[in-house]
Amino acid sequence: MTTTPTSRPLACTRCGSACNVAEDVELVADYGPAVIDHLGVVRPADPDYQADKTDGAPIRTRACCTKCHHQWTLRRRFDPIALES
Repeated sequence: MTTTPTSRPLACTRCGSACNVAEDVELVADYGPAVIDHLGVVRPADPDYQADKTDGAPIRTRACCTKCHHQWTLRRRFDPIALES
């Protein structure tokens, strides 16, 4: 997982573990582990991670806990491009 000095892992609101972020489109686009940057924008933790994504408008962006599997709609802005460290 790549974090910059001003980013932090996206934590589960239920158990505090690391979360992935996914967009619900016509199919699901999974971006893997996520971080929150210094501006409060959620981004993929790995800048080299390539998500399989179909052409379709996002319906919902959600956070998914890797430990307890809790999921919720992400209210923060999401940018699918990870920052280089």
